Amino acid sequence: MAPLYTIIFPLEGDKDVSQVLLGLKKRGLGDGLWNGFGGKVEAGETIAACAHRELEYVGVIYITCSNDVEYTIFAYTARELTGVLCESDEMRPQWFGVDELPYELAHTEAKLWWPTMLSGAAFTARFVFDGDDLVEHCVEHASQSQLEQLQLEIVEDHNSRQTIS
Repeated sequence: MAPLYTIIFPLEGDKDVSQVLLGLKKRGLGDGLWNGFGGKVEAGETIAACAHRELEYVGVIYITCSNDVEYTIFAYTARELTGVLCESDEMRPQWFGVDELPYELAHTEAKLWWPTMLSGAAFTARFVFDGDDLVEHCVEHASQSQLEQLQLEIVEDHNSRQTIS
């Protein structure tokens, strides 16, 4: 069963995004790469609870690897932030201008879907890897209602598989 994840991209700027808060991963999957903030949806936890209700849901990303590992990631953006940025043992946060995003130090597929997310468009994306090589990809615009329906279907399927296991 493909685990469910959330990823959150804090943004600055009104309608036009001027900056994106990324975190430099310091350990585990993606060590040394810049990405949004997020994590795995735990058993009994809703996707919304994992990503916090104040975040804007913008996309669904599917990743399949050659070793049959699959990931489903729900992408969110946040525009109103409070508090102080703090480095943790897992991530070092840093603001980047949208024209200065460190794509060369991010996951391979980032350059394919981050621009769609930053444009404000709702989307779905699918990436297939053979080892470290990206062999297939598709990023498509979607309506908010399509995303909400897709999320319901994915969560229902995920929950039914957990019940069977």
